[in-house]
Amino acid sequence: MKNYIYSRALLVALTFGLFVQSQSGLAQKSTQDILVSFAESYKADPMAMNSNFGIKVAEEWWAVTVARKEEGYAMGKQKQYTFHNYGPNEVTIIQGKPAQPTWYFRLADRETLDKVNEKIWTASTASAKSTPADVVAMDIEDMEGFTSDQEATAIAYMALEHFWKKDAVEVTQFSRGGSLPSHGAEIVSLYTMKDKRIAWFSIGPEEAANADRGLDKSQVPNLFIITKGRGKGLIGDEEIELKPGMSVFVAPYMKHVIFNPYDEPLEGILVLYGDNIDYATGQSYMSFLEEEYAFYGKNEKAVKKQSSDKHEN
Repeated sequence: MKNYIYSRALLVALTFGLFVQSQSGLAQKSTQDILVSFAESYKADPMAMNSNFGIKVAEEWWAVTVARKEEGYAMGKQKQYTFHNYGPNEVTIIQGKPAQPTWYFRLADRETLDKVNEKIWTASTASAKSTPADVVAMDIEDMEGFTSDQEATAIAYMALEHFWKKDAVEVTQFSRGGSLPSHGAEIVSLYTMKDKRIAWFSIGPEEAANADRGLDKSQVPNLFIITKGRGKGLIGDEEIELKPGMSVFVAPYMKHVIFNPYDEPLEGILVLYGDNIDYATGQSYMSFLEEEYAFYGKNEKAVKKQSSDKHEN
């Protein structure tokens, strides 16, 4: 019996030692290993886009190159439709600055990378700003000698959303514990693209969103969907009561301040159409939409002609 007790004690000690060693190994995972794991998962991501970009964690640099792979195949009784298989994409990551100037993800420190890797923050939550001048934990910036245009920015947003998520099914957890402040509310970014941004928001008791000068109007539409709590909204010149089961559409340049005079948080989903900064220096969002919709017609004709020529050949 004594030998059995000693053997059990030894087994427990060894098991505990292996567990501690395993946990220590996880804690010591290098920045390189974490970034490589993101790059490897991106190979299977259907939303990957052709791109060359950098990653800077504190003062360390990496260069990433992505070549999306897709293959079309005919569907339908007359094979009149085209579906696509995606991947595996070609994704390479090497330590050091990109050879040619480009845009890059700037992570303030290793802690930021760990929080994204451990799903405490989404990358787009860590990047959320109230104004373009805000300094945040994670940002998209340009290397010296490169200036992002709208195309580069759109691709960067797609990478922000998908490169930094490793699961095949991308799930975002939202709560005040995983949120960051923006526009006077606590937010968790659920999805970010150039033409739309979707976020969960929480406004605590006696707090207000968009109350600061310059934040109460937007160049693009906003849609607020209330899911929990109560609050009040100053929309244009009208004050309305906010409660679960309702949505509020706010047109461009319409004043909108959301405040909470009650005892529990006001929570919901915000859909922001487009990127404010694109419409601050000339073109309006509505003019852009007219051009975008005209492009749909031109693109449809071009795709149909391409498909017709392919079948004839």
